[in-house]
Order: sequence, then C-alpha cells, then structure tokens
Amino acid sequence: MSLLALRPALIPEAPHTRAPRPAPSIPATPEHNVRTPYLLTTSVHEPHRAVTWPPHAHPEHELLWTDRGVVTMLAAGRQWTVTPGIGLWIPAGFEHEGATRDNTEARATYFATASWDRPWDEPVAVRVVPAVRELLIHIKRARMTEAQRLRAQQVCVDMLELTHSAQLDVPIPMDRRITLLVEMVLHDPADDRSLEQWASLLNMTARTLTRIFTAEVALSFAQWRRLVRMRAAIGELADGASVKSVAHRVGYSTTSAFVTAFRKTVGCTPGELAGQL
Repeated sequence: MSLLALRPALIPEAPHTRAPRPAPSIPATPEHNVRTPYLLTTSVHEPHRAVTWPPHAHPEHELLWTDRGVVTMLAAGRQWTVTPGIGLWIPAGFEHEGATRDNTEARATYFATASWDRPWDEPVAVRVVPAVRELLIHIKRARMTEAQRLRAQQVCVDMLELTHSAQLDVPIPMDRRITLLVEMVLHDPADDRSLEQWASLLNMTARTLTRIFTAEVALSFAQWRRLVRMRAAIGELADGASVKSVAHRVGYSTTSAFVTAFRKTVGCTPGELAGQL
C-alpha cells in the first residue's frame, strides 16, 4: 500500500471545528534557496489562515520550525507535530507534506548540503532554542558583510541539536488490513472503541490486530492511539481551547487522566505547552 493512499485522512480537520473552508497551498519549487557561499537561508510564512503544503521535496536540507502555533507534517511514514522550540529536520530529497492551523508563524530554514556534515539522514526532531530562533530571523533581516553572515550562520548550525523529549511523531501503519481503523482514528481521535471491537469490525482476531500493530509501528494499539490523541490535543491547545474541553474532544472522560497522559507522552503539561503556543 502506498503512503499516498492514506493521504486524505492523514491531516484531518477536527470534527468539532468551524465550518470547513478551502486552505490555500504554498507551491514548492525545485530551485536551490541557499546562495553560494552561504550555509543557510530562512523563509517566513505568517498567514492568518491555515495553509497546506502539497507533497514535495527540496534539493537542500530543511528545518521546519514555528514561533507560534502548530504545524503537522507527514514525512517518512510518520506524522510529526512541530511546536515552538521543537523543529523538524527534513533531509534533502525526502518527500513531505503538511498543514498549519490558523495564525501559525511557520519558518523554513534551508541548509546547503555541501556544507552540512552531520549524519541527519532521515527526518528527526531538532531543538530550536530561543537564541537560535532570534538569530535566524536576525540574519534574514539584518545588513551584514559576507564574513559576518557566515559567522552568524555557523553559530546557528553549531547550536542545533537533536531532541528526544517534547517531540511527538506518529508512525502510520501501512498494512491494508487496518486501513479503515487508521483512517477513522486519525479523523476522530476520540473514537473509544476497544481493541476487541476494532478487531470485530475488521473481521480479525484481537491477537492478529495486536500483531499487526507490533510489526508495523512497534507499538500497541493503545499506545498508538494515545500518540494520535496527543497530536490532536496540541492542535486544539494551539487554537486556544481549554484543557478540559480538549480532554473531552480527544477521548478522555476526565481532565486529570488527560493531563497525566499528556505529560507522560509530550513531556510537559497541557498548560505548560499552551503557554508556548
């Protein structure tokens, strides 16, 4: 099954949100963005409305990050959630697609492949500390000599680091036998059907369904659904929804249970994250 077959359900509008409206697309171009002899350049996207990026790839490495709001990206068979402080590294040539929510301040920093020597050869989460965020925008807007610009760019490169905390990527199972389950849970994370109920709907045993999830994503169904719910919750928090309402919208009967699951999965409380969005 191709990854593209799942695309309509991968970045859904939450069922409770405002009436659907078409989202504009930002066309991708195959041209190089970074001019010789520089190391990087940054593009700024600050639309008031949500936007989508269709499937595309770049000839240069890309670091997607935000100053405000959330971006959801699909790359390498996983859904990634980009929030302030946590960016997504997309190596040159990797196809990816994504979407923002309203009033998201998204940034894309492109890196010349010839000057990049770290072994980041697949999409990974990268910590983007405030100093780097400020310096990248300063480099974009300030007048500098070539030598000054190169020194500042090298500082940004040196300060980037991989992170294994506060990141949220959701692997997408590709087994045809569970396509319906994947699409329905991604569309409605609050769907509370049990493993046994899903197995019955899919005409298989619960043991078979468990084996499929273990083989496809190395997670149990419950663990995978929790990731989906937390990703959806981050988007809701970015829209300004209360923690209590978000808990209900993503399938938790109590706020305390949601907060506990959120802290365990994301690495901070919903309130702490909301303060950054």
